Amino acid sequence: MGELIRLKWNREKIAEHPVSLPLSKSVNNRLLIMRALSYGKVEITGESSAEDVQYLKAALKSEASEIYMGDGGTAIRFGLAWAAISPGTRRISGYSRLMERPIAHLVDDLRRIGADIIYTEKDGFAPLLVRGKSLDGGEVSPGGQTSSQFISALLLIAPYCRDGLVLNLSENQVSTPYIAMTIALMKMAGAGVSQSKNQIRVAPGGYKPTTIAVEPDWSAASYFYAWQALSGMPKLEISGLKDESIQGDRNGLRGFRDFGVVESFTPSGLELISGNRKLPAALNFIESPDLAQTYTVCAAGMNHPLKLTGLQTLRVKETDRIAALEAELLKCGVTCRSGTDFLELVSFEPPQGVPRIKTYRDHRMAMAFAPLVTRIGTMEIENPDVVRKSFPHYWDELQKLGVEITPI
Repeated sequence: MGELIRLKWNREKIAEHPVSLPLSKSVNNRLLIMRALSYGKVEITGESSAEDVQYLKAALKSEASEIYMGDGGTAIRFGLAWAAISPGTRRISGYSRLMERPIAHLVDDLRRIGADIIYTEKDGFAPLLVRGKSLDGGEVSPGGQTSSQFISALLLIAPYCRDGLVLNLSENQVSTPYIAMTIALMKMAGAGVSQSKNQIRVAPGGYKPTTIAVEPDWSAASYFYAWQALSGMPKLEISGLKDESIQGDRNGLRGFRDFGVVESFTPSGLELISGNRKLPAALNFIESPDLAQTYTVCAAGMNHPLKLTGLQTLRVKETDRIAALEAELLKCGVTCRSGTDFLELVSFEPPQGVPRIKTYRDHRMAMAFAPLVTRIGTMEIENPDVVRKSFPHYWDELQKLGVEITPI
């Protein structure tokens, strides 16, 4: 699509076709590991076209000694755990930003259960040399600020550890709904998993033959909740979604009720309409950090002061998302305050000219900011192809909503 696009919203060009979401890369990546470990006993219906999924899928099929994970945070974490318990020696690397994201906690815990992993450049960061072998398993107590993806990586391989695995989670464990998603999928595949308060036990025994479908991505749906909140369209339809989901972000989106978004499920999916607003003064994202950018930009479009907390993991995502939000919102006339784990929208002015949003190689920056076009009329997005990481056809869906997209 090029390095820069201009978005212009035209209500008269809104189509009547429902929005189509990608399949969940979070679900798909977990199932890929389960399928690989079970040698195909776990079959997958549907597949996400997201880049993250394609990187992991290629890695699991590759017989090469060099594995490249691109920008895939989930891919490198799940792939590392898989490589640690699978025969072969592999060097795992990725794009430069991926190798700036800390991975020491996962490496330490994998080593505790018997893994042979070496840092080839800087301690605590990829690239990594992994010599796959049988793992003993045992008992591990990750810290509370440990990424939920680290926990999920350990859980996914646990049924193939000789002694299984006991995970003792901290009281302040972040992003617990993503851990719950992993456990739910493992149980669907017959793994012996039990949880009592903050302890998870996984029995040895592997996965059983089963077929599991990949759900549409509720994280991707968030941008259209924001779109409805900001645009006040008579109705916005999203195909394929069901109220019941194993994805934690489904519950995270219930907060849009306070932003005036009313849900109604139909046999074909979901309808969003406008309702009464009761805008909150603060929101905590400790359980759903991937939704923070969407809510932030939505509140900014409404000129609504909002304090967002529980954002500690955002500092080490595809970019420092707190700093990126603060910088790009300023271009839109919004002044913020921030700290290590919070962002607060403080004041609002009209933007000076047409805002040009930098995306920092972060798919969620591009997708979260785009709904602002309904309020400011015209905006520009740099490097729009970053959406391929999770939602390759995102810009096509916006055209259904009346967005004119022009390469510059």
